[in-house]
Amino acid sequence: MDILSVLETFGVPVAMSVAFGFFIWKQNKFIQDELQKELRESFGRLEGILIKLIDAQKGMQMNQAEIKSSISAIIEIMASLSGNGLKEKFVKRKRDY
Repeated sequence: MDILSVLETFGVPVAMSVAFGFFIWKQNKFIQDELQKELRESFGRLEGILIKLIDAQKGMQMNQAEIKSSISAIIEIMASLSGNGLKEKFVKRKRDY
């Protein structure tokens, strides 16, 4: 059937309704297929980034704990080597850490 014969038989409003229905069907098909696929891929990438950030934060926390223990060890050594009354100050500082 030709487009002009459809217009002559059914009229412009019916032909426009069919055209809009076809457009809506194609648009929904695109949204369901392509857009959902792209959204899933983007979510997978974001999930990977989030996991890496959590791992990096955990590593930084572990490094911070090591640094804290190193500082307290240095304070202990300085306190034990100090013989001029600074030992009490170093011990107080150690409690602050």
